[in-house]
Amino acid sequence: MAISAGPSAGVRAYCEARGFSSLVRERGFPYLLEGWADTVGAIEAGYAALFDEYLNDVDGRRIIDELATHATDAEWAAVESALPALDSRFVAATRPVPSCVWGDWNAAKYGYSPARDCWYYRLPVNLSRVKDRERWP
Repeated sequence: MAISAGPSAGVRAYCEARGFSSLVRERGFPYLLEGWADTVGAIEAGYAALFDEYLNDVDGRRIIDELATHATDAEWAAVESALPALDSRFVAATRPVPSCVWGDWNAAKYGYSPARDCWYYRLPVNLSRVKDRERWP
């Protein structure tokens, strides 16, 4: 992916204002896309992490969208070249669920919807390797 060494000033400022991790602030989209690619690969292989880790993983996908309006045209073009394939793989390896994985309260508070935020309304098809199965919706 051809994104400059660090995020644009707009992306960096937004990340700092929102209190995102230093890795997100310093590496921006390459870091977030690597994380999303790793998440998708883990889901395809049979997700083995804890439910709270899954929530963190799908939050990374939301942050990518959240940063869109702060990205330069070049940054967003690079994201758009990688994201559709990753999202398609995610959808293929997950199943829809009727409620937001963060809960209905958070969905209402933040305005999450299945059409716009599908990652919050899908779970891995294969959960046989998770260690906290009782926590998963």
